[in-house]
Amino acid sequence: MRLKKSFIVFLISQTFIFSAISQKVYEPTWESLDKHKMPQWYDDAKIGLSMHWGVYSVPAWAPRQEGISYAEWYGSRMNDKKNPTYDYHREVYGNDVTYDDFIPQWKAELYNPDDWAKFAKKMGAKYMFITSKHHDGFCLWPSKYTNRNAKKMGPEKDILGEYFKAARNEGLKVGLYYSLYEWYNPIYTGKEIPYAGLKRVNNYVDDFMIPQIKELIDLYHPDFFYFDGEWDHPEPFWKMKEVVAYYYNEAAKRNQEVFVNDRFGKGERGKHGDLYNVEYDFDKGSEGSLTHKWSFWQGIAKTFGYNQDTDPEDCLTPKQFIDKVIKGVSQNGNFDINVGPTAEGEIPEYEQYPLLGLGEWLLVNGEAIYGTHYWKVQEEGDICYTAKDQHVYAIFLKWQGETFNLKSVKPVEGSKITMLGVPGELKWDWTEDNGLTIYYPKQKSRPTSCSYAWAFKIKVS
Repeated sequence: MRLKKSFIVFLISQTFIFSAISQKVYEPTWESLDKHKMPQWYDDAKIGLSMHWGVYSVPAWAPRQEGISYAEWYGSRMNDKKNPTYDYHREVYGNDVTYDDFIPQWKAELYNPDDWAKFAKKMGAKYMFITSKHHDGFCLWPSKYTNRNAKKMGPEKDILGEYFKAARNEGLKVGLYYSLYEWYNPIYTGKEIPYAGLKRVNNYVDDFMIPQIKELIDLYHPDFFYFDGEWDHPEPFWKMKEVVAYYYNEAAKRNQEVFVNDRFGKGERGKHGDLYNVEYDFDKGSEGSLTHKWSFWQGIAKTFGYNQDTDPEDCLTPKQFIDKVIKGVSQNGNFDINVGPTAEGEIPEYEQYPLLGLGEWLLVNGEAIYGTHYWKVQEEGDICYTAKDQHVYAIFLKWQGETFNLKSVKPVEGSKITMLGVPGELKWDWTEDNGLTIYYPKQKSRPTSCSYAWAFKIKVS
């Protein structure tokens, strides 16, 4: 009996040793890091909720203009004499009010991350992420490397701790945005200026930035990282290979499937990383890569952070928004949709409206989005294609009436073709000359449950 117990203990110990050895250890080289695989859960998820929230949500302003106007850049543009924010700041607040004067005004008194997580699920998101630190250098967690954080100042809460708990309670994956650089941190800039809560160290990257990122990893075990603010210097300055190797290896110890984006240094986007971020420029991604996972990242309005001057005409309509989701997914992309909560912690109604419209559409058509992959043909006129198992989903962006015609799809003999959300099979025929014609019954009205786009499920193999 004693020998048997000893043998069992030996087997268990060897199992642990084998497990530790078999865990992939990543080295801080591109050769090693590029072997990391994008988690299947992200490819399947398709839709995520991004949130920009911080001190910039107090002034909450950027000029209305034809193009993008980022309100979260207020802290920089208030000091740029060529930017309208410079004059706005002085007209509204005067010459003596600094950006740091907004910190005590950010109370986050209505912050309820449980409601945010429930909203994310209702809109159809499978993951969510938030700015842990934007370019203004204000941290949303109790960082031991600076008092410039939401636990010591402003809200006096561990914003991230509550956020992660709420997201995971709802079964959502949860990650972080982190800016590598800071506009005014004197340790980074070398300029001596007042900077609230700073703890002096010798080297910005080695003693401040990297320790903060490791702190976030060790505290919250994020499922992914979106890095940003990398454009001032090449990757060796930031030492991001070391950062990513640490993140991958720590995740491997927990059997956690994680990913990072591609923002590691000046000129590095689209070269390394599990995910290529495409920000606002949809065509850049949709022309893009079927061989490397990408995400389209934009807000409902023309900003990421909350802009109190936003007009409804600045916002995507539900139809415009849903069409972009469909097109992106058909071309191997995910859609990371951003909202900018108010300083109090509420998601504006004009951002909720199209997102809830997406959620309603997905209740009917989610089968054609979640867990799909791109097909051999991605678009045909106003039709987008996705695929799953033995089926192709043809998603029409415009209602066709009684006949829906496709040139690219040939169903298998005896295929049952259905429209998602509509009971019963539909009649169809296929010819060499005309391709596939699907007949929608005359007696049936257009299905309102599928408003905005209509998806057909077709067996092709």
